[in-house]
Order: sequence, then C-alpha cells, then structure tokens
Amino acid sequence: MKHIIYIIAFVLSLPLFAQNNDNWEPIGNWPFINRQFRTATVYTGIFNRSKTVVPCNIHVGKQALWYSQNDTLMEAIPGSVLRVEFPNGDTYIPVGREQMFGRIVREDSINGKVARVICVRTLNQGELDQRYVDYLNKTQNILQGSSLGAIADSEGGKILEEEPLPLTNVFYFQVNGEIFQATQKNILAHIPQQRRKEYRVYTRSAEVISTNESSMLKVWENFFLK
Repeated sequence: MKHIIYIIAFVLSLPLFAQNNDNWEPIGNWPFINRQFRTATVYTGIFNRSKTVVPCNIHVGKQALWYSQNDTLMEAIPGSVLRVEFPNGDTYIPVGREQMFGRIVREDSINGKVARVICVRTLNQGELDQRYVDYLNKTQNILQGSSLGAIADSEGGKILEEEPLPLTNVFYFQVNGEIFQATQKNILAHIPQQRRKEYRVYTRSAEVISTNESSMLKVWENFFLK
C-alpha cells in the first residue's frame, strides 16, 4: 500500500489518547470518529486488493483514514481504502461522490443482493461557520473593552478549536449495487411508483428526520424491506 505521509509527530496526538469521557466528541484540532486509535482491519487497493491490520481512526473533517506507523500519523491515499473493520464491530466503507466514510448501520438482502443503511458523520458547516462569526464578534468586544460579561462568557479565553465540533448525520442506502444519499427525492426514485404516494403520506405523518437514525431505519424497513 502506498501512503501520503503527513509531517506531524505522533506525540501530538497524545491528547486524543488521554480522553476518558464517555461523552467525548471530536474536537477542533483532532476531529476523529473514535476517542482512541484502534487496531482495525483495513482493506485497500486501487488495482490489487490487500488487507492490513493497523492502529487507525477516521478524520471527520477530511473524511480520510489516518493510521499510525513508525510513530508517525499517516493518511491513506484518497480512494484506496475499500473497507475498515474496527474490533467493536463498526465497519466503514466509502460512499458518495466524495468517498466519505460511512458506518454500516444495517445490512440486509434485497433481490439476492447485499443491501445496507450507511451513516456518515460529517461537519455541520453552517453551524461551524456561525460559531466562528460569534467567536470573532465576541473577541472584538473583548478587545474594545466594551463588555466584562463577554470576558466571562469566553470561559477564561477558551479557544474555539477546543470545543466539540458540530456534527450531523448523512444517511445512504445501498440497493441493487447502487449507493445513494437517502433524500426524499432519491428514495422516491428507488421505490415502486405505486408506493410513492404512500411514502409521501408516511413522511408527513411520521415526521421523518433525515439525520435521525431511527427515522431512516423505519423508512428502510417500511419501503425497502417490505
């Protein structure tokens, strides 16, 4: 496997390993899916497929696989990773045009072919941009000395990059070998025409939320498995 080496000392990732809070979320400088790098089985190959067991993690912001080798953090060549299997059972595969890493939430069989519900954890860019705007405004007020309350609100000067990243779920369905984002338009295009009115009524009555796992699983069960 060929790799792109990042000039970054592995010792800098120690704060990531030190996280012990069960409610841990990816933070600015180290926006990884998991709290710790875990030894996982990685299937790779652009031309020739291979299997490697290596400590790794998935970078939320870059949607890329990072791993540890010779005390250095490295990133796999974009598009070369086919599948990542972590020891806790979580399995990630690349999905979409941008080849983002999605966790397989559910796996079934439709028409004799593998069918899946896949969840990608990605940055909520709108919320992140607004957070930066708010932070800049607050900083400007502090520098102008216009508000002592703003100083208190800054929590002792805590920088934005240390706060948990705003994340959102994007779901994909895999049906008959095709992987598509689970938007209303795409779902309607992949269910029988005679059930499209039923789906529209269902989404209004059930208040389906496209970022909610239980909502998307109910859509999957009611309109793809039945």
